[in-house]
Amino acid sequence: MNTLGSPTGPARLYALLLKLRPLQSGTLMPFSGELVHAAFLHWLKDAAPDVATWLHDGNKRRLFTCSSLQFPFSAQRIVEAERTNTHLPLDPEKTYTMRITLLLGELFPLFHTALMHFYTTEKGAQKCPFVQIGKQLFLLEEVIVDNRDASGWTGFTSFAELVEKAQTVRLGKVESLTIEFASLTTFNRANQRNLIYGGHYARLPLPHYVFPGLVRRWQELAPPELSHIVQMERVEQYIEDDGIIISNYDLKPHQVYLRRHMQLGFVGMCKYDVRSPGEEEKVTEEAPLTARQQICLLARLAFYCGIGYKTAMGMGQVRLIYRKS
Repeated sequence: MNTLGSPTGPARLYALLLKLRPLQSGTLMPFSGELVHAAFLHWLKDAAPDVATWLHDGNKRRLFTCSSLQFPFSAQRIVEAERTNTHLPLDPEKTYTMRITLLLGELFPLFHTALMHFYTTEKGAQKCPFVQIGKQLFLLEEVIVDNRDASGWTGFTSFAELVEKAQTVRLGKVESLTIEFASLTTFNRANQRNLIYGGHYARLPLPHYVFPGLVRRWQELAPPELSHIVQMERVEQYIEDDGIIISNYDLKPHQVYLRRHMQLGFVGMCKYDVRSPGEEEKVTEEAPLTARQQICLLARLAFYCGIGYKTAMGMGQVRLIYRKS
């Protein structure tokens, strides 16, 4: 397998669902994002050790995200179990899922090669466990990466396609974006001007928490020829001028238990109105997207990179659930 060096930027983004079946009955903590993160890296270490080491130690750009293990129970039951840290049962007759997003284009063929290698080895032929999450062993039944999958959590795109979509979609006077915060989300905040009170975890998806963070992710991940498409100053000024406001929400404070501490945050849905200033901004070669177009682009990027704190460990899993054409 080829070793990843210092890539100039990813070509594509991928969101995959891995369908898993437990090898035997047991239980697992309801929020297992840290465990899934560790399990994915451990599997990669066996299948592609150079890639796993590079992801874990050699690069701080968070080039993938992992969900918690998803149980086949109602959302209400899952939320209550997470809140109280009540372990949930595993049934070998049922299917469970975990979601992986790959934010570097070269990772997908390497992941595919590693999967094929697993299934052509003696381990794969004997249907040995694919992954261990905590103390529980799982077989792999299926990998889904399809823009039309009924779950609504898989797909693929490219940075160029995100830009093209933002340029060609006609925006009304008010463009509504509704984001579902499906797993616990929070923002690790600190006052950069002074440290009198220390940092804190913000538990509301205010525009100035959400979108500047997505700008940073775009600029970290996008190829050099596209990184300038999104400009922090314009997005921050648009937010400061109340160009984007929260017009509706269904949010609830939430908490999950990690291995060493309890984490506070929120889940739910939030609707943002992206408002026109009247006369639409001019675009130039240096700034080919208006501030509104940049906001819409970032909302789509969030499906792959997540929002907020610890997105590589199950938190901040989001999707755009409604968008006016």
